[in-house]
Amino acid sequence: MSVTVDQILQRMIVDAKNYNPTIKISQGTETYIRFATAASAIWGLYKQMDWTLDQIFPTTMNQESLEQWANDRGLDYSNLTASELLTFILSYLRNPKSGGKPSDYERWALEASSTGKAIGLESSMISGNMPDLNAANAVKPHDRENIAFTCGSSDTEKNVVIDLGNSKEIFGIGLGFITKRPATFGIYTSDDAQTWTKQGKVDAAYWWAMATFDSVSTRYVKVELEEIEALESWQTEALNTVKCFGVEIYVPSDSNEAPTSSRCLKNHYGVGTVLMLMGPSSLSMRCCEAIRAKCEYEGPVAPREIWVNVPVEITLSLRVTVRNLQQLDEDGFREDVNKYFADLEPGDLFIPSQIVVYAIKNGGENATTIEVSKNSGEYQVETDAIESYPTEKFVLGNLVVQ
Repeated sequence: MSVTVDQILQRMIVDAKNYNPTIKISQGTETYIRFATAASAIWGLYKQMDWTLDQIFPTTMNQESLEQWANDRGLDYSNLTASELLTFILSYLRNPKSGGKPSDYERWALEASSTGKAIGLESSMISGNMPDLNAANAVKPHDRENIAFTCGSSDTEKNVVIDLGNSKEIFGIGLGFITKRPATFGIYTSDDAQTWTKQGKVDAAYWWAMATFDSVSTRYVKVELEEIEALESWQTEALNTVKCFGVEIYVPSDSNEAPTSSRCLKNHYGVGTVLMLMGPSSLSMRCCEAIRAKCEYEGPVAPREIWVNVPVEITLSLRVTVRNLQQLDEDGFREDVNKYFADLEPGDLFIPSQIVVYAIKNGGENATTIEVSKNSGEYQVETDAIESYPTEKFVLGNLVVQ
């Protein structure tokens, strides 16, 4: 209820004078002070009533009440902001479980988590003698389009070595695969790249595989092909190589790794398939596998391929030329542009004219020119919308205002 203490006080004074016209209620008198104290208490009751009413419906709850609402229903809300948690709860209410709708997969995905986190690897850390070894691709674990290395029948004992730069405590390694040919990779650690200790093995799988072991402090990690299934006489080696599309090293973490957003693309890879797009983009393949396993376990019994990935981020850097730049509220303009990019979902269009609207809103003129650089490419003047695929998401790079 939008009422102030003064409004309540004035009502009380009017009512008192209507009851007794001779009563003296002026500021500073004892009666006025008593009335003011009572008005303040009444105002507090109104505010308490407003707060209580707000906690009945999720759209008006505060974060503490949202968390309590989720906790009472056994929902995992870790790592979610108040806005993300509200979206999760509204989806939960508006889309009851049915065993296979896109909303079901999105809910299951948000309930999954994994321990530990992936080390940020760089291409300079990767070396070895595996065929077609591409260090840049090896550190992009979500990108199945680019192969980190391949291996075939004659490549046993060939390896990939990851130099972590200094000793780190690790407990596992993950490899992404695009193959159905069985192969086994030994996982070794070393402090000097000379003496190696075997920690476990990874069996090639169609999607992703991982080896975990007791935490060990090490600088070097080696992945070595130990064995690979022999080919039948009718099989061609070139068509049956084992392909790896990414490498991850896992270290302990104080908090679980969990998604904060999810989007289900049903039948994306054909009838009976599901592609889950997850955020944030820093999620490891270990967490993606936990999501896939959760969705597969909860899902209906039916032939189905479930894929989990994070959207490919396409960086758009903007160069905005504004006539009469001194009239532009640049801070307000930058805030609007950042919010615009934050609200873009995978598959959304980038509309340059919207940037012009923000410039005009913040004091610029209609003569604003927008130049766009896509993934650090050349700047080009853009007037038409820029499209993205459902698996891509636009993010803001540099924003130059001139």
